[in-house]
Amino acid sequence: MRSGLLHSFWLTALLLMPFVLFAQTIQDHSTVKARAMEYFVDGINHFENQEFELALDKLTAAHLIFSDDAGINYALSDVYLAIGDFSNAAYYGQIAAESEPENKWYQLHMADIYRASGRNEIAVQYLLAVLEHHPRDLDVLFTLAESYIEFGELEKSNEVLDQILEYRGSLFEVHLRKFQNYNALGNDESALAELEKLRDLNPGNITTLHMISQYYIELGDLEAAEQILLEALERNSEDPQTLILLAEIFIANNDWDKLGDTFVMMIEDPLINPAQKMELVRFVYMQHQNHPDEPVLAEQTRKVVHALRENEQDFGPAQLIAADYFMQQNEPEPALESLERAIEVQPDNSDAWGQRMQILFTLGRYEEVIRLSEKANDSAPDNAFILFFTGVSYMFSNQNEIAEKWLIEATMAPARRNFRSIIYGTLGDIRYDLDKWEDAVAAYENSIRLDSNNHTALNNYAYYLSLREERLDEALEMAERAVTMVPNNAAYLDTIGWVHYKLGNLEAAKMYIQKSIDTGEASATVFEHMGDVYKALGDHDNARKWWVKALDRDPDREHLIEKI
Repeated sequence: MRSGLLHSFWLTALLLMPFVLFAQTIQDHSTVKARAMEYFVDGINHFENQEFELALDKLTAAHLIFSDDAGINYALSDVYLAIGDFSNAAYYGQIAAESEPENKWYQLHMADIYRASGRNEIAVQYLLAVLEHHPRDLDVLFTLAESYIEFGELEKSNEVLDQILEYRGSLFEVHLRKFQNYNALGNDESALAELEKLRDLNPGNITTLHMISQYYIELGDLEAAEQILLEALERNSEDPQTLILLAEIFIANNDWDKLGDTFVMMIEDPLINPAQKMELVRFVYMQHQNHPDEPVLAEQTRKVVHALRENEQDFGPAQLIAADYFMQQNEPEPALESLERAIEVQPDNSDAWGQRMQILFTLGRYEEVIRLSEKANDSAPDNAFILFFTGVSYMFSNQNEIAEKWLIEATMAPARRNFRSIIYGTLGDIRYDLDKWEDAVAAYENSIRLDSNNHTALNNYAYYLSLREERLDEALEMAERAVTMVPNNAAYLDTIGWVHYKLGNLEAAKMYIQKSIDTGEASATVFEHMGDVYKALGDHDNARKWWVKALDRDPDREHLIEKI
């Protein structure tokens, strides 16, 4: 665009320059030209600075003086094109083009206008007009080929591209475009021929080899694709994209041994960047997740992960992905080892600390969580996982006052809504045990507001309301919602039964508590509740029977001795 404007500037400058005819100066005419020249130059400057409205003002002023000047009309057209006013762009551009039909830039400009407005057929007419005067102009030919593509004339595009090849010999960009056209036409043989020409033009280009191999893969010729990729690997043995493409072939052939062995070899290579190795491991790991029933792939994935873990001990992300793999495989000990290593490398790694504390808690190693809590919190402050698992570890260690403090901090740390709901629900449980009922209610309400499907919070809140004989209808509704989400949970079924008991619905209470017992996971509390229901029904023998079972299950329930 700029070169055309400069061309028109000098053309107009020559047209507007004062001239001397037989040594006589026509002063008024010269002044008018000078003013038009000033408007024109100012307009060009405003256009170059993208001040389009000012450019239009100045160029329009110049046009009022010399409305037939090709350069001024061209400049006005260019500004209108820049602001998307195709109608005015075409109007003024047409004047310029008709004034100087041999001017290539004016004709190309008209083609640009019509291409920009989506009227490629008209654009082609202008390009063909240019070629009448400049038949071997490569830029015009390539633009013409692109224009044919834009309205679906791929064969004509290739004919024009062949002209370019005839005039200039083999050009990488031209063969690439021909390949794309043949590919779109579904002409596999011709498309492949163009790819091979690209390969001959630049035999060491890895990207070209990738493109050829991918095309062979699409054609189903995996053997040819593999040979191309092996050639690429010879040229750059550290290229991860080549390995991933090879891996796709191994996967298609169910050749899991080759897949794993190739990647292990690369991971053990100290010259390859750790981040590239990570990309390979993620790829294999994803394939394992997509094909969980492939035992050979599972074994190869394990080998790849172990290789990364052992060869990149000082690369934190490698240890994290290894930890994630071991956690998915339900192997907490090696996961912990990888997380510890990741923390050694990067002490402030918040994710590593959070996962480490979670695994330790899951393993019931509460004292270890508590021992690490201060260091973890100092290294990765405001981590909701660290704060939460520390709090619940104190809770399971019967230190509820300290647990409450940690959980209060956890509620203020950034976390997803569902996890914050879990934090608040647990805080409600602790506050109930601390006999802080109003605070417990606030925590439960926050928990359910954050996640209305938090069935643990719904159940516990409902149960504690039943124990206090408060808002029993609401308690029943919450308990029923919890059971709807987890139908065979013994504790949840018992809660519904106990709420019915408090409401005086003894048969319903008996039914739900029996369902809880039938799960095979009922606690001593459930047995005791069944005894209480039978007592309320007047069946003292069955009541004593269930109280005895409760005492056998939990001998610490000494209050049952009086009931029996």
